[in-house]
Amino acid sequence: MDILKAMLLGAVQGFSEFFPISSSGHLHFFTNLFNIGEYTVSFDILINAACLIALVFVFYRDLIYMFKNPTSHFNKMIGISLLPIFVVSVLFQNKIDEFFYNSKALGVCFIFTGAVIFYETMYRPGKKHIKNMNIKDSLIIGGFQAVGVVPAVSRNALALCGGLQSGMNPKAAVKYAYIMSIPAILGRIVWDLLKIYKTTGTSVTDVFGVIPMIFAFIVTLICAVVAIRVMQRLAAKGKFRGFAYYLWAIGLITLIDMLAVNKIF
Repeated sequence: MDILKAMLLGAVQGFSEFFPISSSGHLHFFTNLFNIGEYTVSFDILINAACLIALVFVFYRDLIYMFKNPTSHFNKMIGISLLPIFVVSVLFQNKIDEFFYNSKALGVCFIFTGAVIFYETMYRPGKKHIKNMNIKDSLIIGGFQAVGVVPAVSRNALALCGGLQSGMNPKAAVKYAYIMSIPAILGRIVWDLLKIYKTTGTSVTDVFGVIPMIFAFIVTLICAVVAIRVMQRLAAKGKFRGFAYYLWAIGLITLIDMLAVNKIF
């Protein structure tokens, strides 16, 4: 049973990290839905590492280019885009997490993310490529992504929508959002490692065991690669609106349960 639970959370993480639907929100939803209990810091590191490897696997050519050309226009735009989320995370992340996990904001955040996706897909997509970006574009995308520090507000969804708002073509917006997420995922892993370093006792002892965690890692990696590839195909067609409808549905279910039914939360 522990193997199945770990694999379930791995699948949720892999798909929801790269579909624009929020991995933090979905992990919180499904751990409550299936009464799995709180997963540990070590498990969080493992599934985030799998997502990071998936990004490297898919975008290795772009990453090699970035390392070989550290002063390239692409690197400069990425660096500028990361400034807003860095500032917000350093100053407010702990307070944001504390508020979210002690409130009934989960459903509202799902609905908000869906509304942003719906709005940004109302108009004809732009044609701008990454090479044509300017500082204003990078700051708009970074500002959108910074809103994604709120749990259940998808960081990738907001970065994607920021790209669309800047007039980027959908394929470029998806690619840019995913490469932007690499430092964010790395930062989360480092943050969790620091938690382990500073904490002793049961809080850092995984609840699944070694074998279930290995299965979870493999499932997360496979689902993450599949999700990225599916998003690339959807980007080629500019079709993201279905995610808005899904987020509204799960948001309403969450709100109704939190406010009245209390069967999940």
